[in-house]
Amino acid sequence: MKSKPQALLQELPLLARQPILDSQLKVIGYELLCRPVPEDTIEWQTEFGNEATSEVLISTFNELGIEQVTGGLPAHINYTEYWLNNPPPLPVKLVVVEILECIEPTPENVEALKRLHQLGYTIALDDFLGDEAIELFFPYTHIIKIDLRLLNCLDKVAEIITRYKQYDVVWLAEKVETVEEFEICKSAGCTLFQGYFFSKPTNIYGERLPDNHISVLRLLHILNNDDASIEDIAKVLKTEPLFSYKILKIVNSAAFGMPREVSSIQQAIMMIGLNQIRSWSNVIALGKLQDKPDVLREQSVIRAILCQTLSASFPSLNPESGFTLGLFSLLPAFINKPMAELCKQLSLPAYLSSALTSFSGDYGVVLKTTIAMEKGQWESIDWPYLASLDISHIELKKLYLNALQESHNLLTSIN
Repeated sequence: MKSKPQALLQELPLLARQPILDSQLKVIGYELLCRPVPEDTIEWQTEFGNEATSEVLISTFNELGIEQVTGGLPAHINYTEYWLNNPPPLPVKLVVVEILECIEPTPENVEALKRLHQLGYTIALDDFLGDEAIELFFPYTHIIKIDLRLLNCLDKVAEIITRYKQYDVVWLAEKVETVEEFEICKSAGCTLFQGYFFSKPTNIYGERLPDNHISVLRLLHILNNDDASIEDIAKVLKTEPLFSYKILKIVNSAAFGMPREVSSIQQAIMMIGLNQIRSWSNVIALGKLQDKPDVLREQSVIRAILCQTLSASFPSLNPESGFTLGLFSLLPAFINKPMAELCKQLSLPAYLSSALTSFSGDYGVVLKTTIAMEKGQWESIDWPYLASLDISHIELKKLYLNALQESHNLLTSIN
C-alpha cells in the first residue's frame, strides 16, 4: 500500500511557476514549483523529493522545453541532496540551483556545491534563517533566500543581512504578500522578491482615481456591455488609435493566416468575432495603466486563458466569459478599488460578479482552480468535481502549460 505522500506525488500535477522580481518589479526568472512538500526533512526529500525534482526536470527540459515554461528566463529548481551530488547536465545559463534548507553542509555536500559553482551555475540557498552552520555554503553561493513566513518579525531580515554583509551575495525575500513587506525587505537590502504582493491593491480605497484609471474603467465598461453592437465597439476602438493598430497587428499575424490583409476594425470583428476582439481589447486596456508592473498583466492574461480553456469543459459555461473572468480577477490590483465596486461599475453579469467576489457557481470553480494552479496549491482543487467533467490532472496540467505559452504569444503580439 502506498503512503500518503507517494500517492500525492502520483496524483497531483507536476509543475507550476512563480515569478522572481527585481526591485523594479521586472521578472528576472521563475521558480519551478514541484508538488507540496509535507515535510521539509532529509528523510522525506530522500524518499519523495528526488522523484518530484526528476519529473520537473524531465517535463521542463525534455517534454515541454524551457522556452514554453519560462520564456527563456532562468528556472530556479530545487535540488535535493541526491541531485546536488548527482547533478544533471542542464544549461548553465538557464538554471539556478536551489539548495533545500534541509541539506546539511557536510564536507561531501560542500564539495559538490563547489563543483557546481566552478561549472558556472548560479547557486541559491533556500529558506535561510541565520543558521551559522549553513555559512559553509556561502563561498559558493550567489543568492540567499529568506522566507518571511518563517520569521517571527520582519526586523529579522535586516538583522540577517547585516550579520553576513561580508559575503558578496544577493538577498531574495520570498513569500512577500503585501506591498508593505516588499518595501521593508527592499530597505533591509533585498534586491530580489518572490510572492504575490504585486497583485494586491496599493492605494487606500476611497482616494480619487488617477485620470488614466478612470479612462480605462470607462473603456472596459463599454467593451463589456452585452448590449453594445458591433458598431458601438468599432466606434470606441476608433477613438483609441493604439487599440486599432494592435488589434489589426494580431489579426494580420501569421498565426491567423488571413488570405488578405485586414485593414479595418469592422473587418476584424466580422472575420474574428466580436467576443475575441473584446477579449484582446480588455488586455490592451489594462496595458494602458503604466504605473502597474508588466508581471501583473502577464498574470492576468495567464488566468484569462486558463479560465477560458477550462470553461470550455463545463457544458453550461461560455469560454469567452471565462476569459473575462480570469482577466478581471486581478482588477482590484490594477484600479485599486474593491472587487464588488468594480463589478458594479462595469455592470458585469451577476454570474461573473458572484464568481469574482465569492467564487460562486461553476465560474467560481473555474477561477478557484485557476488560482490554485497558479500558486501550486493543488490540494485545494476539487478533483472529484473536475473528474465528473472528464478533467483529469493531466488535462489540467496541459491547459495550464498552454496558458503560459498562449499568454506569452498574445502579449508579444500586443507589445
